[in-house]
Amino acid sequence: MKQIARWVSIVAHPFVMGMVAVFGMALHFGTPSDALRTLLLFVLIALLPIGVLMARQVRRGSWTNVDASNRAERPVLFAVSIGAFALLLGAVLVFRPASFLIRGLIGVLLMLAVCAAATKWVKVSLHMAFGALSTTTLLFAGSPVGWVLLAVMPVLAWSRLALERHSSSEVAIGVLIGIAFGCAIMTL
Repeated sequence: MKQIARWVSIVAHPFVMGMVAVFGMALHFGTPSDALRTLLLFVLIALLPIGVLMARQVRRGSWTNVDASNRAERPVLFAVSIGAFALLLGAVLVFRPASFLIRGLIGVLLMLAVCAAATKWVKVSLHMAFGALSTTTLLFAGSPVGWVLLAVMPVLAWSRLALERHSSSEVAIGVLIGIAFGCAIMTL
């Protein structure tokens, strides 16, 4: 069962959920070629630095796994993530000032700041937060992919618990934070 839980955790990783949301929203607002360019921008500027950090920290033995599962591992993850998303926001503001990404990136940055601040008391499940944010935004946009992600969410919650990466309250808090910021992105 742990092997299945590990695969679910990988397939529904925040990177994957973020890419699905960005591509889905880009398709909603533009053409398939625009969506691919937007996804490439997202991967290169936001995800690549975080992925390099994750690989480096695990290889050095500073983290027990790529999820930064220990609370003490989280500050550097949040610092690099917030920096990478802020850099992407800056690039989008300069080169694509009318992009839908602006609201989304501001929402993600605020969500990361809330999760980082909460780390003092609770280790919010970022898998669940990004999954819920992606699901919520795609459902608001009317994308059928949102319904697929909605079906994945309970399985993802099970995987985070089965892998013992989070408590049920950390999973629930992640869902609530993701839904709240997804709603804010789409309605404000």
